[in-house]
Amino acid sequence: MLPTSAIPTSSNTVDDCSICLNVLAPGLPLLTLSCNHKYHLNCLASNVQAQNKECPLCRAPIDASIVQLLTSRIQPPIQPHITPLPIPFPSQIRAAYNIPSVEDPVDEAAVRALFNHLASARQAAIASANTASNLPLITVSITLEYGAQISHEESNIYGLVTLQASSAILPSNNESLALPHAPIDLVCVVDQSGSMSGEKMRLLKQTLVYIVEQLNDLDRLAIISFDTQAYDRSHGLKRMNQQNQQILTRTINYDIPAGGGTYIGCGLEMGINLFTSRRTKNSLGALLLLTDGQDNLQHDYSQLMETLPEGVLCHTFGYGPDHTASLLVQLAEKGNGGTFTYIDQVQAVGSAFAMTLGGLFSCIAQQLRVNIEFNGEYRISHVHSKHEHEPKKLPSNKITFKLNDLNADEKRNLVFQLHVPKVNNNQQVEMDNQQIISQNEQTFFDQSTIGQVIVTYVEPNSNQTITTNPVSFQLIRMDQPSADLLQVNYTLDIQRNRVETAREIKRAMDENDYQRSLAILKAQVEKIKASVSAQDPFCQLLVKDLEYRYPSERDYRSSHQNAYMQHSSERGTYAPTTNASAAQYLSYPQQQQATHFQQNQLPPMYIQQQMPPPYVQQQLPPPYAQQ
Repeated sequence: MLPTSAIPTSSNTVDDCSICLNVLAPGLPLLTLSCNHKYHLNCLASNVQAQNKECPLCRAPIDASIVQLLTSRIQPPIQPHITPLPIPFPSQIRAAYNIPSVEDPVDEAAVRALFNHLASARQAAIASANTASNLPLITVSITLEYGAQISHEESNIYGLVTLQASSAILPSNNESLALPHAPIDLVCVVDQSGSMSGEKMRLLKQTLVYIVEQLNDLDRLAIISFDTQAYDRSHGLKRMNQQNQQILTRTINYDIPAGGGTYIGCGLEMGINLFTSRRTKNSLGALLLLTDGQDNLQHDYSQLMETLPEGVLCHTFGYGPDHTASLLVQLAEKGNGGTFTYIDQVQAVGSAFAMTLGGLFSCIAQQLRVNIEFNGEYRISHVHSKHEHEPKKLPSNKITFKLNDLNADEKRNLVFQLHVPKVNNNQQVEMDNQQIISQNEQTFFDQSTIGQVIVTYVEPNSNQTITTNPVSFQLIRMDQPSADLLQVNYTLDIQRNRVETAREIKRAMDENDYQRSLAILKAQVEKIKASVSAQDPFCQLLVKDLEYRYPSERDYRSSHQNAYMQHSSERGTYAPTTNASAAQYLSYPQQQQATHFQQNQLPPMYIQQQMPPPYVQQQLPPPYAQQ
């Protein structure tokens, strides 16, 4: 990475515009070229419109996108010698003019070539692993709470569908960071209010430059900053070729001052507009929103978030203890299944963004549809997972869960309740592989198929729709099931503890009374301790996290909002060390990207002398703990 202080500057920098020879007064519309020479915006526009497309001082060619902007710009008269009145905040200087956005179009031919390359790379990885050529990207498994139910009684039991994304295509060490990925349209919307000054802004700029460096020529990036107004720093979605990377790096380091108040909505709206106005688009899209404060006035962004295009995820980051965590959680939830990250330590902003970037780089499935269908009178009565589903009105013997995407090495567990009807043993019961077995003078039926699940999804590299093979639900129905068949399934009980903990954390965060909020979490702790899976390492971490006492109510709520989002979505982000249970959701690519960021920002001796970063301290379960 090129540090802020190391970016070269021109030795010919002057205080006058070399076109009109008037002073470059603060507050006037100015534009700095890639050669680092600065001019009045209108003077340079007139120069370009006169077909002078080189820097008047050094004769370096002016970037084509800047030429296009200035050629189309109609400028009002300007008096460069007039000194403007003082403006309260430095960031408002740029409000005097607005350079229109110009989108770099997607290179469709290059994208197709990349998709072919990725398909070949995957086949090569499969071959080297000596696996079958039809290795699925996603495997599906099912679990019911019990192995059997009494045939002449109704009951209500839990069910579980688990989706596991393949990690076979992921190489070891840091090689995956160099592998191509499905092209991304990424918009970073960042707070530049006065509270971001100093170390916060320095580390944020360092992180933005890292993001610029990690994207390739097929990825497109836009950077929006905001205080009480929004500023399009990239002037639209730009492909991250070498030239645009250099321009944007300079912009990040020099043109994002800290000052003014906070209005999240103006930055959010400008970022969403870049997506809705796209003439071309990459297969993946994400908006990253970071703020360290609260809106000067309360706003409802529900209608604005409805305009976010389907498939574009909104990931939010709360920087420090003073942001409104509940608002950022709401934006993420309405942002097509995005995540919320509470950045409790100023120096953790880079790791937080890197983890999200690692997830985006490893997306293997989009538009997932989990279709569950049960036979006869079996009905799904309740859903305990946060994902959207149809029909919304239950009970129903058919249900379809909708998931936006799944990244390599991730897992999703869909938890629901199933109404089990009576079975009349005097009637012929249709079963798959039905057998009558005599044991200890008891007669019972073998496992029977009561339903099945099929998953369809779009592979983002090829845009091909893939359908998994059906997986069947099996449940024994008999008059007197044995004790082992009526034992609660251990795996399902862990997932029940997870979804119930997420629900209770949400309920506690919605409770304004602090003591009543604490009481809700205390009750959930007791419920986990009494469960079948209470001694499971993950459940013990849940208890430890819920029992932790925070120094302030604001820390308590910010940290638990982070925990709620991770436990409900099963998607990893950076988390405070007080949320150790959330570490299990971090995928291998996310950990690689975070480690890569750390190694690129700190000198080798510093890395060796420091304690491991928070995402390593959090007692990751196998295989991560062994990586």
